Amino acid sequence: MLFIIFGVITIFIATIILNHTSMPLNEEVKESKGPNFDILNPSFTINNKQKISVKAERGNFISDRKVLLENNVIFKSSKFKLQTNKAIYDKTNQTANSKESTKFQSEGTIILSEGFEIIENGNIIFFNGKTKLNLIK
Repeated sequence: MLFIIFGVITIFIATIILNHTSMPLNEEVKESKGPNFDILNPSFTINNKQKISVKAERGNFISDRKVLLENNVIFKSSKFKLQTNKAIYDKTNQTANSKESTKFQSEGTIILSEGFEIIENGNIIFFNGKTKLNLIK
């Protein structure tokens, strides 16, 4: 009887050890090989009195009408250049805004701010948060 109990316990322990060693303790989480964004290098134009070209390294659709632009976002016209790291563009209203650090350059002017808002099809730009204006001779 003692041999039977010992045999059952040995088989039970052997089964647990074999199952435990065949299953990895730390499974690796495999990252998706696909991109984590919807658009690569988005580029388009806001149509107003002066054309404003918009470029970024990537973009994600937030809704049917809004796109999140990320990484080296540039709004550029013949009169100015505005750079930031993230901006939300509204396709329907042709507006944009950002709460990221922003650099605006125009002839003789540099504006550094904590964000911006472009309204009225690009005709008006508001600078938000702490803003620094440099006028160059």
